[in-house]
Amino acid sequence: STATVSRNEWKDGAELDLDLDPALPLVVCMIGEINQVVLNLIVNAAHAIADALAKAEAEAEKADPAKRGAERKGRITLSTKYAAPWAEIRVRDTGPGIPPAVQAKIFDPFFTTKPVGQGTGQGLTISRSIVVDKHKGQLFFETTPGEGTTFVVRLPLEQNEGRA
Repeated sequence: STATVSRNEWKDGAELDLDLDPALPLVVCMIGEINQVVLNLIVNAAHAIADALAKAEAEAEKADPAKRGAERKGRITLSTKYAAPWAEIRVRDTGPGIPPAVQAKIFDPFFTTKPVGQGTGQGLTISRSIVVDKHKGQLFFETTPGEGTTFVVRLPLEQNEGRA
């Protein structure tokens, strides 16, 4: 449902693929908050792809003005899987990747790579709080500059106190 709700954010610049594990057991969680996390990750992926496409189009136009407005789309893949002892949600994009210089700051409050007025720097901070603090899960990313980023959300399947 979150993929559908976020469609206006990604429809012009990306295709969104769903790869949902039918064997994934039910997860005890605050579904509204997990939906917010997934929404934040999809919107960030869509913005990263849009930025990469704009940069690529500008470079292509410099090289060959006849290629102005060439239609290209990125790809966002939302997947789930059972990875004991976790339920795992992955949001992968074909954006530019996260530059090494900012990787350590990505979850910091008010940190944003967006221009002034376009981002609050709160999405990933709030997402991390929801996943790690409220659900005792994990939130991290895997990135390759120039190829894309995957954010991984892991939610515990067993509700043990003190798990980090």
